[in-house]
Amino acid sequence: LAAGVPASKRAKPLRGEDDPELERPVVALRGIGDKAAERLARIGITRIRDLLWHVPARYRDFSRILRIAELEEGDEATVIARVWQVSGRSLGGKRHRLSVTLNDGSGSLQLSFFNQPYLAARLTPGTEVLCSGRVEIRAGRPSMTAPEWEGLDRSPVQTARLLPIYPLTEGIKQAWLRRQILHAVERWSDAVGEPLSAELRRTEALLSRPEALRGLHAPRDADHLAEAQRRLAFDELLLLQLWSRRRRMARDARSGVDLSAGRQALADFVAALPFPLTEAEPGNAAVPEAGGQREALDEIARDLARARPMSRLLQGDVGCGKTAVAGAAIAMCIGAGHQAALMAPTEILAEQHFQSLGRMFEALGFERFDPALAEAPSALDAPRPPRLARLVGSMSRRAKDATAAALAAGRIDLVVGTHAVIQERVAFAALGLAVVDEQHRFGVMQRAELHFKGLAGAEVEPHQLVMTATPIPRTLALAISADLDQTIIRAMPPGRKPVRTLWLKPEERGRAEAFIRKRVEAGHQAFVVYPLVEASDSVDAPAAVDAHARLAAEVFPDLEVGLLHGRMRPAEKEAIMRRFQAGGIQVLVATSVIEVGVDVPNASVMLIEGAERFGLAQLHQFRGRVGRGEAQSVCLLLSGTRGRRASARLEKLAESNDGLELAELDLEQRGPGDFFGVQQSGLVDRFRFARLAPSRAMSQARRAAERILNDDPGLRSPELAPLARMVEAFSRAAERA
Repeated sequence: LAAGVPASKRAKPLRGEDDPELERPVVALRGIGDKAAERLARIGITRIRDLLWHVPARYRDFSRILRIAELEEGDEATVIARVWQVSGRSLGGKRHRLSVTLNDGSGSLQLSFFNQPYLAARLTPGTEVLCSGRVEIRAGRPSMTAPEWEGLDRSPVQTARLLPIYPLTEGIKQAWLRRQILHAVERWSDAVGEPLSAELRRTEALLSRPEALRGLHAPRDADHLAEAQRRLAFDELLLLQLWSRRRRMARDARSGVDLSAGRQALADFVAALPFPLTEAEPGNAAVPEAGGQREALDEIARDLARARPMSRLLQGDVGCGKTAVAGAAIAMCIGAGHQAALMAPTEILAEQHFQSLGRMFEALGFERFDPALAEAPSALDAPRPPRLARLVGSMSRRAKDATAAALAAGRIDLVVGTHAVIQERVAFAALGLAVVDEQHRFGVMQRAELHFKGLAGAEVEPHQLVMTATPIPRTLALAISADLDQTIIRAMPPGRKPVRTLWLKPEERGRAEAFIRKRVEAGHQAFVVYPLVEASDSVDAPAAVDAHARLAAEVFPDLEVGLLHGRMRPAEKEAIMRRFQAGGIQVLVATSVIEVGVDVPNASVMLIEGAERFGLAQLHQFRGRVGRGEAQSVCLLLSGTRGRRASARLEKLAESNDGLELAELDLEQRGPGDFFGVQQSGLVDRFRFARLAPSRAMSQARRAAERILNDDPGLRSPELAPLARMVEAFSRAAERA
């Protein structure tokens, strides 16, 4: 195989659409029977197309062919040698070990195979083989355990190359699946449609789609694999860009509601705040990333005063004052005679917003809506003070119905809630502004549904403000939120103490736990964060469940130690967080579910176990759970490894509290995988390659999308028809997300 596929298969002209033959069931292929087809279906492979797009989880590099005398401990390499000796022995029960000695004239290599006695009939003395695996030196001699091997009488499939490792299921062996996929690639890769024009591929120096598939499954070398992944990532990013930009174009063509009449209400709200808005640092006013609350609010107010619907992303670190900015925008909306809605991902976060905004608006004469107090019909038209209400899933049916009815009648001016706000039975009399907090916790279309709540029969579209404390690098924000304008708050309120971050060795765990006890005895609370829920045989990392048992029984037996992780039911998680917020839990053991959480000002210390397993941006998010009170807060990083890259990450976190700076470094070091897994949670399966793409690939896709839409905004030209159909399919997937 040349890159796994004969050159004769590569001369066919490219086709615009996939060949219908790719829809044939895999059972139609030679070597795949009914039972194998049933097993393949468990990993999503039912058609020939699915075989082609079954993406390797990783690769092993067996492309280096060495002589046995050159092998060193830890090498992943291939040798060409002759079988010298074969012996097998029983290990008791059904266990068996087969020992095979290879020799290539420079030395001997010991192979061990377990529970495969039948290999003795194939690895007979004198047979020449290619053998690939990881080298271990035992008693001064090189050895390999369960290596890949093939006879020299056929082209290599399992050895002597970059070897793809595929996701499997019970009953499917790696070598068998690899052969089936290579056969499918050899026979069917040219049946895959090419949606990009030859000119675009030339301009961006991209492989064709069929060639990218060949490079994915049978790369000639590391460069070929990288180019294949770059092409396939480009396709995903281009689709995302085209979809986002067309959404934005459609939005810009619609009429919005002019809220300029509410400018005085905005000014009154700001004047009533018990603190001044932060402003850009002197000398940095021209730098958008250096802005404060004042600059952010100015941008938002300008948008709200236009008859074009706003769609803006407001991001900033925890504690920068996004809620106050959103509150001022809400005041402007209500002052102009329209309603506003704020949606949060959890009930406890919605309750926090309801209480925080309630305090702000009560200073302006607002009252809280009580669904238990039914209004007499004669009072419906009477003058009343502005009202805010909450709407969450745990409310009684009667309370939810009363709140929904008041919203529809225009008797509530601001509603704060969870996904209950977007249920179909909830309508608004005149929704002017929709605010979505921590947007990455919602599906793409969930925030759009709230966005359109005011459109039942209306001719204008409400404005939308999306808030997040998750730092998103500018390059990535342009890629994943192209339909949103960007506003960043970098300035922090004066007097806020930055969290002090310390990096500890594993043997200093006792010191860290003693520090936690000291803080708790002083009346504070603590988080202890772990990378896993439960211990795993495949991942060497600390786990929350085991740690909770140890901490509760041995370290803090006299304290209330809580446990919070993602496998708990939502109601259970809410109850735990409420207890912690109320002070009923002193030490909370948790996983990454606390990345986005509620305000617990009394929590002043966080211990992160296995810190090297988290990205910089995520570690910074964890750290944001503390430092919200007056006490100096501390974040302790406990790392089990001192590798160069992990060390550099943790050192950077210890010296910087700038979330955006850390996110940029995280993107540079780790790629965008975590961001695509979170930011577009409903579309993760659509970003199998973009997760690996360098930031320059995102810029490349953005520029290409701009050129395409500048020339043909509707994607109507025949040349763009295949691409237009892919964008349409992507749009349908987004609507289901």
